[in-house]
Amino acid sequence: MENLRKELKQQQKTSLKAIKIALICCVITILFATLSLWILLNQITATANLSKNQKNLEQKIMQLEQNQKMPTH
Repeated sequence: MENLRKELKQQQKTSLKAIKIALICCVITILFATLSLWILLNQITATANLSKNQKNLEQKIMQLEQNQKMPTH
């Protein structure tokens, strides 16, 4: 009977350790997922800003080209 209790306690300790390890793995996974989403959103924002800047520069170039085509008196 004593051996059975010891074995049950050992199994409980082992199962608690397994649960703790699983929870730690879940937290680490969530942290990495959050970090990946943050990086992705930063890349999207940076790309959008680059596109906006490119359009602004293209408009300025077109305005300069139009100003050069106009004859000055």
